[in-house]
Amino acid sequence: MALVLPAIPSLRLRGWRPKFSLVRLRAAAKTATTMPLGAQQLKRQRTSTLLSLAGVTASLLVIFAQLGIERAVYDSAIRLHRTVAADLVLVPYGFKSLQLHAEVPVAMTDIVSANPSVAGTMPLWFGVMSMSHAGMPTARRIAWYAIDVERPAIDVPGLRENLYRLREARRMLYDRESRPYFGDLGEIADGAAEVPVLGPPDNRGLLRQLFVVGTFAVGPNVLNDGAVLMSEGTMAEVFGAWWSDRPAFIAIRLAQDADPVAVRQELNRALAGRGEVITKAELEARERRYWSRETPVGYITDLGFVMGVMIGMVFIYYAQYQIIRFYLPEYAILKSLGYDWWFFLFMIGQIGAAIITPAFLVAFTLGRFVYGATEAAMHLGMSMGLREMGVALIACVVMTVVSSLFAIRRLWKVDPIMLFE
Repeated sequence: MALVLPAIPSLRLRGWRPKFSLVRLRAAAKTATTMPLGAQQLKRQRTSTLLSLAGVTASLLVIFAQLGIERAVYDSAIRLHRTVAADLVLVPYGFKSLQLHAEVPVAMTDIVSANPSVAGTMPLWFGVMSMSHAGMPTARRIAWYAIDVERPAIDVPGLRENLYRLREARRMLYDRESRPYFGDLGEIADGAAEVPVLGPPDNRGLLRQLFVVGTFAVGPNVLNDGAVLMSEGTMAEVFGAWWSDRPAFIAIRLAQDADPVAVRQELNRALAGRGEVITKAELEARERRYWSRETPVGYITDLGFVMGVMIGMVFIYYAQYQIIRFYLPEYAILKSLGYDWWFFLFMIGQIGAAIITPAFLVAFTLGRFVYGATEAAMHLGMSMGLREMGVALIACVVMTVVSSLFAIRRLWKVDPIMLFE
């Protein structure tokens, strides 16, 4: 009968596997802080340190750029949505984005107005056209918005003082926040009575003459370089009377003390799928969701962020690995003296922290310049906010911790017996 002996645990790994203990954790942190070996060793490896510092700085700059682009795209897409002067909005059923040019049948206003809690309805039309003037070399695509002058659906800077000018036919307001492709049209419109521009062609192929009589401020987005604002009458004359029956959405102003949630439910039951009433906040959320999930923009920015984090981890790991490889006998001595897994983790983490801290400061400074240059050219509202800084700091912590966990695996193979070989 064979005798089976119990398995003998490895002497090499005994006592080295991490055992979580708050007391050990505090002791290791205190010891590593008192004896900053990682930071001192990093100073002696100048080549690998500078290479890692440059790589991590570049990865953080990529992260800042991706975060800024993502925020600029999403925020610029809902600039107009934020100016809606109403509690509720009637949109096409299953509304996703204003840029899809979906339309609401104007007849739905009769159903909405029949509700006693509705004080008024305000339609808004949206489209794109070509426009040029004497200060532009060629015609360029521009977005146009049309409102009922007596019941404006939006409240944007510059509209109230210029609203009376839109009552005349073929008069428009120009978005002074547009990109510089349209020349000095905004400055001229603010100083002159009327600025003639050429709009879309008529049935005979002749460009229609329109007049810019003032400015307002909304800002461009990813698809449109700028915008103009006109009255419903001008829209019908330029594009056709049938446009009046197809607004992009209809703002709904409620009576005083009306409950928006209850009124919304009542209106949706009355519409029976021919339209959909949503809140202003949901209008913005759907537009953001569309750009995030149904366009390449969201996936590209997410992929860029992940790649930036991975590149940063690789460069931090490179510096940690080089130091571990160079000082392997010294680590074996420390291990033979009884220093545990947590001490080495904190020591390796010091190396990552010593690299990530200056890299973050440099990348933050360079990112401010990148944001400024991009904003000057694109006018998308790129700015370095607390969100960008917070997410980048979290990414720094993740890069340092993950790279340290990978690097400490090299120390698992260190055996004090190697000192006597």
